Amino acid sequence: MKRLQVFILFFSIITLSAQSFSEKINAAVQTFVADTDLNSATIGICVKDIKTNQIIIDYNANKNFVPASLQKIPLSVIALETFGTNYTFKTYFLCSSQIQDSVLNGNLYIVGGGDPTLGSVRFAQTKSDTVYNRWYNALKAKGIKQVNGNIYIVSGFFDHYPLNDTWMWGDIGNYYGAGAYALSWHENMFSLSIRPADSITKKNIISEIYPPIPPDYTIINNSLTVKKGVESYLSVYGDHYSKQREVCGTLAIDKSNTIIKGALPFPEYVCAWNFRNYLQNQGIAVSGNIYYTDTLTVPTDTLYINTSPSMLTIINHINKTSNNIYAEAVLKLLGKGSNTTAITEMKTRLKGMGIQVESIKIADGCGLSSVNFISPMVLCDILSYVSTKSYYKQYINTLSEAGVSGTLRNILKQKPKGCNIYAKSGNMTGVTGYAGYAIHSNGNTYCFTVIVNNFSCKSAVVKEKMEKLMLSFIE
Repeated sequence: MKRLQVFILFFSIITLSAQSFSEKINAAVQTFVADTDLNSATIGICVKDIKTNQIIIDYNANKNFVPASLQKIPLSVIALETFGTNYTFKTYFLCSSQIQDSVLNGNLYIVGGGDPTLGSVRFAQTKSDTVYNRWYNALKAKGIKQVNGNIYIVSGFFDHYPLNDTWMWGDIGNYYGAGAYALSWHENMFSLSIRPADSITKKNIISEIYPPIPPDYTIINNSLTVKKGVESYLSVYGDHYSKQREVCGTLAIDKSNTIIKGALPFPEYVCAWNFRNYLQNQGIAVSGNIYYTDTLTVPTDTLYINTSPSMLTIINHINKTSNNIYAEAVLKLLGKGSNTTAITEMKTRLKGMGIQVESIKIADGCGLSSVNFISPMVLCDILSYVSTKSYYKQYINTLSEAGVSGTLRNILKQKPKGCNIYAKSGNMTGVTGYAGYAIHSNGNTYCFTVIVNNFSCKSAVVKEKMEKLMLSFIE
């Protein structure tokens, strides 16, 4: 009898604890949704206990929202399910085999394998000089001192549509809207060093472009120097099919040198063009030109194979730094080069996880499109599913840690001891969201999604209110 009483008491404490937690979050949610700054907004919130699969909060949780970069959650989970943590992209450097007296009487081939990290400064193994040096050493190892032939870019691994039809014009000229190519280079972006002119109304001065671009590429500078105190804003515009980019905006006269980033026109060509110059500087002349081909139709020798960082490392950057180019490359890989095939595959994979996919819409992998539609409940269901898998701990570490890393490093710095939040953020005009895991000091873990669409106040105001709401998830 005494044992039964103890059990009933223990069960009652657990139940009261759960009730108090639920009541506390409910109160925080009610305060959040009643905030007058969000009167014009559409709000969706879902909180679920991953141990019991019980829904703690459902506020418009089954309604669809534009997720922005929260779209990367289903993509990254499906990528791990499909390719595993150790998958690597490969780029092949080949030559035709007619070598005589240290002269290659044939061509060089750079075969793109969709690697979004090639030429990136993020990793030691992918930096441009490292890549070029390895290719140069591979030629040296063959005894080649001259190339009487061309450099071919083999680009058939992906289709020839790196951009998404639903992306906005203002995004595609900027670095985050550069798209994914079979042969990507330097994350398909270039940087401009720009400083103010010596007086207002004059054009700003572009002092450096990196990586170097071919002479037939054009950067039109229409940005102006403005008076001290005026807010500075610089942006890059341009079409994927054009070698021209336009810099617009303003830079206050008291500002120092500023770095801006744009989408690199034809990054595969820039890769090959700079490599030819690199060889020239190393004493290997290439007599021919640079051409494109989709497939190889001649016998070749493999000189070197570049291997990307692991899929887990790439997903870490997709989730922590919200890297759009990496996300779109993984999407294309999923679809064997085609976005359309990839989207069908994503829905099939999600359905296989038990996710309701009939009402959602997938337009891209990175979330740049404003016609992605997904519900907070679906995102929570995906996160709940991940918590049952062997890669759960690895996946949770790809998310930003509140107050510590990634896109969450500047929020929730004062967390209760032993509690934490790991999440993905999503932001674009009129959209702010967070989705991830709230971990309590007692080991209880909850997955959550909070999305706000169509707000009219500043995004910083919405983020501050969301931070208070998320704090209630771990208090």
